[in-house]
Order: sequence, then C-alpha cells, then structure tokens
Amino acid sequence: MEGVNTRSYPRTVLDKPIELRIGNDTIRNENPANNLSPTGLFISRGDLPVGAAVRVRIQGRRVFEAHGEIRNREPHGHGVGICFTSISARNRAALDDLIEDLTLRGLPAA
Repeated sequence: MEGVNTRSYPRTVLDKPIELRIGNDTIRNENPANNLSPTGLFISRGDLPVGAAVRVRIQGRRVFEAHGEIRNREPHGHGVGICFTSISARNRAALDDLIEDLTLRGLPAA
C-alpha cells in the first residue's frame, strides 16, 4: 500500500547515465533506480554530501545541464535527492524533451 504523495510534480524512472560535478570531482552514475522530475532528481548513490552544490548533466536527444543542491539522503544510504537550483531556458527545453521521451517510451512513474 502506498502512502500519500506530497510531491508537486510526478517523477519518472530515468534510465540514462547521470554525470555530477561536485567541486573538482566528476561522478558518473548509471544505476537504473534513478528518477527525474521537472524540479529535481533522485540518484541511487548514498555517499554524496547533503548540502553540496552540484552540476548535473544528463544525455538525451539534447544534453541537459543544471545547477543543483543535494537536499536529502534516504535512510540506510539508498540515495540522495537533488533539487535543481538554476536552469537556463535552453536547458529547461532539453529537460522537457527528456521527460517527454522517457514518458513516450513508457517508463513507469517512480
């Protein structure tokens, strides 16, 4: 049984690699348990520091890039939630295209 969903936007499973820049480090994650929404993403990697500023990059028909912040960590280190803090108009269009592509391919809501 599912609990109440208090999210403002639905999430969809993200099956594309994610690249994060945190300081001088680049982290690549290809875990299929990731998910995406218009305002952020969940990445199945629990070793990232809450509060850290990140640069997100996701390859789609067009590359999506945004600045974000790691806002929370799931219990037992299952992953972290990243909120997008700055997205250009061009990258907003790329994100919309990416979400549309994931939805049209029938990937489930997360």
